[in-house]
Amino acid sequence: MTLLRPVTSRRSAALAAALLLSTAILVPTLAPRPAFGQELALTAENRRSLTLTVYNQNLGLVSETRRVDLPAGETLLAIADVSGQMQPETVLISAIGLRVIEQSLDADLLTPGRLLEAALGQTVQIIRRHPQTGADIVEEGRVLSLSGGLVVQIGDRVEIDPPGRIAFTRMPAGLRNEPTLLARVFPGQAGPNDLRLDYLTGGLSWRADYVARLNAASDRLDLAALVTLANSTDSDFTDATLRLVAGEVNQAAPVFKGQAYAARGEMASMAPMQADGMSAPVAAADRYVYSVERPVTLRRGETKQIPLMSAEGVRVAREYRFEGVVNGHPGVEEIGPVNAVLLLELENDPDLGLGAPLPAGTVRVYGPAQAASGAGATLFLGADQIEHTPEGEKARLNLGEAFDVTARAERTVYERLSDSSYDTGQRITVKNAKDEAVEVVLAGLMPQGWTLREESAPHETESANRITWKLTVPAGGEATLTYRIRVSN
Repeated sequence: MTLLRPVTSRRSAALAAALLLSTAILVPTLAPRPAFGQELALTAENRRSLTLTVYNQNLGLVSETRRVDLPAGETLLAIADVSGQMQPETVLISAIGLRVIEQSLDADLLTPGRLLEAALGQTVQIIRRHPQTGADIVEEGRVLSLSGGLVVQIGDRVEIDPPGRIAFTRMPAGLRNEPTLLARVFPGQAGPNDLRLDYLTGGLSWRADYVARLNAASDRLDLAALVTLANSTDSDFTDATLRLVAGEVNQAAPVFKGQAYAARGEMASMAPMQADGMSAPVAAADRYVYSVERPVTLRRGETKQIPLMSAEGVRVAREYRFEGVVNGHPGVEEIGPVNAVLLLELENDPDLGLGAPLPAGTVRVYGPAQAASGAGATLFLGADQIEHTPEGEKARLNLGEAFDVTARAERTVYERLSDSSYDTGQRITVKNAKDEAVEVVLAGLMPQGWTLREESAPHETESANRITWKLTVPAGGEATLTYRIRVSN
């Protein structure tokens, strides 16, 4: 007689199956692996060298050599200790005279769920605990189904999600406990060989993090750069030679901003110092490559920081800037008051204290507090992102709004001349509550077809329709700009 035990309302079939899988065990008696025939295993113990080339965009190039004793004739290599995020289509395997017949990444890993899937139609052991004695009671059952829950035939009955633990008397074929690269090869020469393996993998990335300390005069800063290196793969990389590539590479999907850099000659005495163990960057294929001179071990899931470079006394320019206060469009009668944006501009020039390629990253700026805040006190002034900045270019840091520098604009004239033209003008008043004079920049985007009719200070042109004025505002005082434009469409 066949008995069916229904699933109780308190425990769904899916939940019961999940709980069951968490307690599945494997009896140590293992069956031989029939897949692909006899394999020649290569593990990390066979590794003779390892180089990691890490890019900014979740991409790494793994280059390694492994020593292997190849038999004569066709051989199936099982290369373990590789990244599970390997891109199989990028794998290169080479040795003297070696011919690769086929290769594949076997990532069908050993999990409780895959064990049960592989055991469909097979016999497993179901182990229950005797309620009085506590002794194990072992029964054999055949796995009939996993759809909606575990269905097992035990003797003359069929049970759904039977209580207890599931044990396997043999290892199902085709499952591995870690990702493995399989390669069927024909050696050029039998005996000891140095096998070269190169592949791209996701899960590796780096970024630059900068810490800047601004002096009291806000005209120079000390800059230190750290590399933040992350490994989100399931692999350990031990004693690797590490190379860091600054710049983004096209991976045939999105369009990245490749930036060409020019190699420069000898740097001035104030140029950045490379951190101990980090070589000077080398221009290569329109990228810059930093090499870490000491071996680096990067464990799975690890995030590690390494000093990159430092520079002292880097000259910076402070700018108080107003965007959008200048407005040449009709209809806006009054703007403000608004606070100026405080910008720091660094020019990557050896004469100004830099003169080395700066990888993209976050710059965090600290500065001295006022004396009343305590001797030696430090304030966090703000942070901003910089793009890859080659030598000779400028980087601008937005540190946020300046509390004591404000501006207000009011419409002084608006005159319609025709259906397609008009005159308009503004008076912009900038106030400075600081105890020192400041220079401010008033920037605005003008309408198409504009011409300047009047201005109280000379302007500068940033583009065809974008202009700026610079005003010096005295300490505790104010300065005014007036202008008039004509727009004809």
